[in-house]
Amino acid sequence: DTATPGCRCSNRVFFPVLAFVIAMLVIGIVSSTSRSSYEASRSAMSYRSPGQLQTDPRSSLDDGVGMIVEFTVANLNTNAQNCTHITGTHSLQCVPYHNNSTNHFRVRLHPKWAPKGVQRFKELTDAEFWSDVRIFRVVPQFVSQFGLSSYPERQSEWDSPIDDDPDVGISNVRGMVSFASSGENTRSTQLFINTGDNQYLDKMGFTPIGQVMPAGETWGSMDVVDEIYSGYREDPNQMKIRQQGLMYLEDEFPKLSYFVKADFV
Repeated sequence: DTATPGCRCSNRVFFPVLAFVIAMLVIGIVSSTSRSSYEASRSAMSYRSPGQLQTDPRSSLDDGVGMIVEFTVANLNTNAQNCTHITGTHSLQCVPYHNNSTNHFRVRLHPKWAPKGVQRFKELTDAEFWSDVRIFRVVPQFVSQFGLSSYPERQSEWDSPIDDDPDVGISNVRGMVSFASSGENTRSTQLFINTGDNQYLDKMGFTPIGQVMPAGETWGSMDVVDEIYSGYREDPNQMKIRQQGLMYLEDEFPKLSYFVKADFV
C-alpha cells in the first residue's frame, strides 16, 4: 500500500459523506414525487374543466335578485394560534373555531350590473375553480385580490378573456366585487373585493359584478374579509403562481388566506 496515512484518512471520511449525499438526493426525489402526487390528487378532487362543465339548474342569470355564493376561508388573521402544518406539505391549515361564522362570507351576484362578468363567475363556481385559490394580493383599506389557481394546468384552461360589460353606474365602494383586468376585454379569472372606497376605479373599466352581503346566522360579512391575511401585501409573484402553483405558494407564502370552497346557496 503506497497511500499515505493522510490519504487513507481522507478516504474514510469521503465515502461516508458520499453515501450521505446520495441518501439526501434520494430522499429529495421521493419527497418531490410524493408532493407532486399529493398536489395532483388535490387538484383533481372535484374540479370540472370548461369542456366538462354542465349548466347548474340551481342558478339562473334571469334571477332578478341575483345569485348568492358562500365562500369558506382558511388561514385568517384571527386564528393564527390554531394553525398547523399539513402532513406532506409546507402549508399551514388554519380553521377558525371561536364561532360558526368567522370563516364564511357571502357574495350576492348581480347579472343586471355585469351579465358577462357574472356568467364567467358562475362558470368558475360551477367548475369548483375556487378551491385552494389564494387571496394573493391584500392591501388593507384598498383591495383583497384573488383568482389565480394553485394548479397551473387548471389556470390555463380558463385564461381566455371575456368581453367587458358596459358601465351601468355601480361604484367600487367598500364591499363591491369586481374583475381585475389589464386593459379592455382582458377579464378572465382574477377578481378583487374592495376593502376601501375606490370610486376612482370606476372610470378605469372595473365594473362590479356583486357585493359582499351583510352577516347572517351562519356567515360573516366584511369583518371576515378584513381578517384575510395581509402580511405579504403585494409580494407574491403572479407569473410564478401561474408557472409553479401550489409548490411556490406553500414554500414562499404559507400564511396566505385561501378558499376552501365556494358554493351557491
